[in-house]
Amino acid sequence: MKKKTYYVSIDFGTQAGEIRTEKDEHSALFEYEIEATQEEIARLEKLFTEVGETDFSTFAKAHVPFLDNESTENLQEDDQIRKIYRMIYQLGSGETKSKLREAGIIH
Repeated sequence: MKKKTYYVSIDFGTQAGEIRTEKDEHSALFEYEIEATQEEIARLEKLFTEVGETDFSTFAKAHVPFLDNESTENLQEDDQIRKIYRMIYQLGSGETKSKLREAGIIH
């Protein structure tokens, strides 16, 4: 499959991230440039959905007294976030890879 240029912004919360075909110069979020196939974009979108679902579940359970499952869910969410950044790094432009390394996100 042919790869195209995409711009990925990350905002963990209700919507974990956004993938665009055009750079948004006015976005408050930092955008990472990647080269990806449709299949790779679908996998990245799935990861974003999974993080959003875990984040909502963690948020909802945080408001229930006496539940002690936070550490397991936090570890799961952290692992999902690492997967997203690894995928962005793998697909990323040279500038994207450099910025992720400089920020200490990828070692």
